[in-house]
Amino acid sequence: MLKKLLHDPLSHFLILGTLLFFIYAFLQDNEKFENEIIISTDRIEQLTLAWEKKSFRTITEEEKQKMIEDEIYQTVLWQEALKVGLDKNDNEIKRRLAQKMEFIVYDTYKLPAPSEDMLKKFMLTHPKKYREEERLHFTQSMSGSNTMNFEKEYILTKFEASNIFGRAFSETLFDMKIDKKVHKIESDYGVHDIYIINKSIAKEKSFDTIKEKLKDDYLSVEREERNKVIYKNLKSQYAISIEEK
Repeated sequence: MLKKLLHDPLSHFLILGTLLFFIYAFLQDNEKFENEIIISTDRIEQLTLAWEKKSFRTITEEEKQKMIEDEIYQTVLWQEALKVGLDKNDNEIKRRLAQKMEFIVYDTYKLPAPSEDMLKKFMLTHPKKYREEERLHFTQSMSGSNTMNFEKEYILTKFEASNIFGRAFSETLFDMKIDKKVHKIESDYGVHDIYIINKSIAKEKSFDTIKEKLKDDYLSVEREERNKVIYKNLKSQYAISIEEK
């Protein structure tokens, strides 16, 4: 009986017809699913919250309906754009989606709070970052032709002096010794008569005064390192080839 069915052309036609029916039904259901748009209660609440936060007032029922219609409008056009492949090779879309994935992948875990010993160790491994910079206490007056109104007396770090008078001036200023003499230093503003009163020595900051900053910096470094591991694991799941000319 089975052999007869296998060699019967009518049986072949019926089997093929049944397969085609199921394939067509599957494709129809899939197309229906792709064209289905559901604006959920959670999505409406999310949109409403964003609207009210931006407008600083409660949304009216009419405005809510308009907001929902706008969401449907954007979703329809977005779905159609995906169908014709407008999302492909679009750097702006790629960048925005990558940023969203960064938030989802990188920013959803909580790091354990570091102990004081861990923070002190972190502080010791970054000595230049957590120290009071040397400051120069000096007076200056203009002796050049292109004079400007400056304060006469300053207490500045090297960086601060560079911002005011220029890098070359700052470099020369901080190389000078306290010798109770007036020195001339040239800048873009003219020639300055400089008298150094005092120079403080760079030293480590007190742990208690920077404890919170240490904690923030420590967690930032830990998060960055953990994110690198997460990305490395994600990247390892892809076969990457680079085509070069």
